[in-house]
Amino acid sequence: MKYRNITRTALLIALCVVLGYLFLPIPNLEMITAGIFVSGIWMGIRSGLLIGFVAEAIFSTTNPMGFPPPPLLIAQVAAMSLVGLSGGLLRGLFAPTNSAQQREWPLRLLLAITGLAVTLLYDFMTTISFPLAAGFSWQQIRIALAMGIPFMAMHSITNTIIFSLAVPIIINRFPSWRNP
Repeated sequence: MKYRNITRTALLIALCVVLGYLFLPIPNLEMITAGIFVSGIWMGIRSGLLIGFVAEAIFSTTNPMGFPPPPLLIAQVAAMSLVGLSGGLLRGLFAPTNSAQQREWPLRLLLAITGLAVTLLYDFMTTISFPLAAGFSWQQIRIALAMGIPFMAMHSITNTIIFSLAVPIIINRFPSWRNP
């Protein structure tokens, strides 16, 4: 059992990194967040945190677009760890039941809200990371946040759609991957 969990964790880390690279050339479209969230659902809170931390650290530090400044790297890794944690916290809601059809739309709505929330958290943390580290005033931080609104809006919309449409399909296709 222990070796299976280690193998699955390593496989999910690698898969999440690949998902990060998959849409790299397309601004505001990414699948790493959904991959880390599903990993948390499948593997639980601790593994979800670990997968989010390691996958984002590997993806960010090996990104062909450049190495992020340390404050941004810390924010990215911390935020994705929280995404894995949120998947682990919500895993009980995705247990297979006989009334799966009856629960489909409420769960899709929950996933859409969760996708929106974790994306906004990620965008907020990464947007303020450098201004905070550089000692910007609150006025300057508010300006940095305001300038990031178009990016955050598009990123939030795409992740909300991905979480509501793709994540349920992935969860339903591989129910046996859930740890007991």
